Amino acid sequence: MIPSVLARHIEQGVKDFLRTTFPVTNPFFADLLERFLTEPDNLFKGPYLDIQLPFQPGKRRVDYFPDLPLPFISYQHQEQSFARLTGPRPRSTIVATGTGSGKTECFLYPILQYCYHHRGEPGIKAILIYPMNALATDQAGRIARLIYHSKLRGQVTAGIYIGQQEKEPSMAMQPEKLISDKHTMRISPPDILLTNYKMLDYLLLRPDDRPLWEHNGPDTLRFLVVDELHTFDGAQGTDLGCLIRRLKARLAIEPGYLCGIGTSATLGGSDEHEELLNYAAAVFGEQFPRDAVITETRLSAGEFLGDSLVAHVDIVSPEREAELDPAGFADYEGYIRAQHRLWFGVDIAGEFAAREWRVALGERLKEHLFFQNLLKVLGGRVVSFDDIFHRLEHVTRGLQDTASDYRLKMLNSLLALVSEARIKEINAKEGGSETIEHRPFLNVRVQLWLRELRRMVGEVGGNPGLRFADDLNDEQLRNHLPLVHCRECGSMGWAGLKRKNDPAIMGDLQNFYQGFFRHDPKVVYLFPEEVGERETSIGDDLYYLCPHCLQVTKLAEPDRCPACDHPELILVFMPDTRVQRGKRQVSLNRCPYCGSVESLTLLGSRAASLTSVMIVQLFSSYFNNDKKLLTFSDNVQDAAHRAGFFNGRTFRFNFRTALQKVVLERGEGLTLAQMPAAFVDYWSKRLDERRYISTFLAPNMDWLSDFEHLRRTGHLPAGSDLRRQVDKRIAWEIFSEYGFQTRIGRTLEKTGSSVVCLDGKLLQPVVERLGEVLRNELGGFR
Repeated sequence: MIPSVLARHIEQGVKDFLRTTFPVTNPFFADLLERFLTEPDNLFKGPYLDIQLPFQPGKRRVDYFPDLPLPFISYQHQEQSFARLTGPRPRSTIVATGTGSGKTECFLYPILQYCYHHRGEPGIKAILIYPMNALATDQAGRIARLIYHSKLRGQVTAGIYIGQQEKEPSMAMQPEKLISDKHTMRISPPDILLTNYKMLDYLLLRPDDRPLWEHNGPDTLRFLVVDELHTFDGAQGTDLGCLIRRLKARLAIEPGYLCGIGTSATLGGSDEHEELLNYAAAVFGEQFPRDAVITETRLSAGEFLGDSLVAHVDIVSPEREAELDPAGFADYEGYIRAQHRLWFGVDIAGEFAAREWRVALGERLKEHLFFQNLLKVLGGRVVSFDDIFHRLEHVTRGLQDTASDYRLKMLNSLLALVSEARIKEINAKEGGSETIEHRPFLNVRVQLWLRELRRMVGEVGGNPGLRFADDLNDEQLRNHLPLVHCRECGSMGWAGLKRKNDPAIMGDLQNFYQGFFRHDPKVVYLFPEEVGERETSIGDDLYYLCPHCLQVTKLAEPDRCPACDHPELILVFMPDTRVQRGKRQVSLNRCPYCGSVESLTLLGSRAASLTSVMIVQLFSSYFNNDKKLLTFSDNVQDAAHRAGFFNGRTFRFNFRTALQKVVLERGEGLTLAQMPAAFVDYWSKRLDERRYISTFLAPNMDWLSDFEHLRRTGHLPAGSDLRRQVDKRIAWEIFSEYGFQTRIGRTLEKTGSSVVCLDGKLLQPVVERLGEVLRNELGGFR
C-alpha cells in the first residue's frame, strides 16, 4: 500500500463524485461548486503526514522469561512493563503506547509465565476483558499460536467465552484456536479466560456458569486485563467498575492482591496521565501510582540515521513532473521502478518481488539529504504537507518557487519509496534457531480529514458562494438559503419557505428540511433568470428577490427593494409547485425546466455516501495491495445501517467498473440487447464460478441458501440455479445503468465513460417512413 498516493486518489475521487452528482447547467451557478471544491479546507483538511520512527529497543539486561524465550527483540517500554508485571508481586500497570508497539506482549508474556509457574493448579488465573468480540477473537488466535509453539503446550490452557457459540466449538487447545466449548470450560476452567464485560457479568450471575469459579480461591485470580481501557467511558465505565468489585467480592480477593492492567491509546501531556491514573484506580478499585503508566519511547532522527552519510542531494526536478505522476503508469510496479530511477539514478536490481532491493532501498533513503531533512521536520509529529513544504523549501535546492502540484507529486514519490523499503530483522527462536523477517523500513501514515456536506446553504447575491450553515452566525445566515439541484437536467436554485401573502422567504433550515420532505405547500424554489426571451412564457412566475432581506416583489424592473431599499435585486423564476392531493395541498419536488417528478434534491452529501466513494477508490486502486478497511460509527444503529449501505454502494461502483471494462474491450458494434451476454462471457473467462458469483451477486441476494452453501463449502449445491439468477440480475443491472437510472448518482453516462445512443443508420429509414405517414394523416406536417 502506498498511502500518500491513495490519499491523493481519494481526494480526487470524492471531488469527481460531487462534480458528476451535481452538474450545473444554469450559468448563474455555473462555477459555484467548483469554487467551493478548490478553496482550501472546505471539503478536506490535510493531508497530514506521520512517519513514526522505530521504538527504542530494550537493553535486555534481565531475562524475564527463562521458560518462555522471546522470539523478538523487546522494546524499552515492553521491558518496563515486564519489570512491573513479573516477580512475586506484580504491580498494577497501564500500557499507553501507539499502534504496533506490542501492547499485548507487554502483559501477555508475564501472564503466561505466571500460569506456567502455577501449572497444574486449578482455577482461572487471568481474565482478559475486551470491548469487542472481534478483538477477543483476534487475540485468541495469537495466544493459541504462542502456547502451541512453546513449552507451554499441554501445561497452560486458555479459553474464549463470548456471546456467539461456534458451530463446531473447540474442546481442547489447538494450534490456531483456544478452548471455546462452554461446557468444557465449566468442567475444567482454563488458566486464562478471554471475554467481554457483559459476558463476565453473566458468568457471575448464571447458575450454569457457577462451576467456572469453584476452584478459585482468594489468591487464584492474579491478573485482570482491560484492553482499550479508554473506550469504557461514562455509564459503561461505571458498569465495569461495579462488575470488577463484584468479581473481587465473589472470589474474596483481598485489596491490593489483584494486578489490574489496562491498555490505552497514546497519551498527551501530564494532565492526561493524571486523569488516566485516577480513572484506572476508580475502575479497578486498586492503587495506580504515578509510575504505573508505561509510555512509548522512540528513536530520534539522529539515532535512526546513525552513521549514514549524505550521498544524494538533489530532488527530482520540476522538468520531470510528468514522470512523478502515478496516473501516467499502467501498474504499481512501473510507478515504483520509475521513482527509484528518478531519485537514485539506478534501476531496481533483480525481480520486483525480491526483498533484497527493498532492504538496499532503505539504506539509500538514509543517505538522501531530502529524506534526512524530512525526518527532522516531522520530529515524530503529525505535520501537514503545507507545513512540510514551508519548512523544507528554505533548505532544499530547487524547491523554492515551484508549483504546489509538482511539490505534492514529488513528496508522494519519495513517500512511495519509503513505503516500499524494508529492514531485515533476525529473531531468535526456541532451541537457538533464527528466523529472518523483513519488516517495514518506516511506517508511513497519511491522514485526510473529510467534512460531510450537511446543512449546505448558498449565498443570495450576484456571485453566490456555497457555505456550511454551521460556520455562519445568525447575521450571516440571513442572506443564505438552501440549494436544490435537478438530477435530470442540472438546474440549480435556492429554496425556502414562504407563507401565503407574505413576500418574505424564510431560510430556517430545520423547518425547511421538515417541510421539504413533507411536501409542505410553503416550500418554494427560486431559480435565477436573465432578462430576455423567457419573460413571456414564465412572466407570471417571475419575481425580484432582494439579497438583503430575502423578500420578493412583482414590480416591473424595480430599482430598489420596496421593503429595505436595497439597490441590487435578482430576477428569479419562482414556479408554483402546489397541487391538491385529496383534502391536502402539497408542494411537488418537480423540476420546472425538464418536468421530472421528484428530481429536485438538496445540494449536499452525508458521511455515508462520501465514505462509500472513498471505499471504492481504496479498493479499486492498484496502489492498494492490502484491501482491508475499518470504519467506525458513534453507535450500533449507525454501524448496522452503514454495513449494508457500504455493501450496496460498493457493489454498484464495482459493477460499473466491470461493465465499463467490457465496453472498452468488446463494446464496439454491440447493441444494448447484446451487452448482457458479452458481459457474462467476458467475466466468466476471467473468474472462476465462486469468484464470479461472489463479485456480481447483488447485495439483496446474499440471503439465498445456495450462496450460503457456496460461501461455506466453496461450491454450489447440486441442482443450484444461482448462476442463472446472477446472470439474469446482471442483465437487469445493465439495462438499469443505461436506462432509468442513468442520471442518478455517479453513472457511466454522467462520468462520461459510456452511453447508449441510437444508430443513425437504422434510425434514418424509420424517420423517413414515419414522416410520410405523419404528412398524410396530420395537417400540420404537410
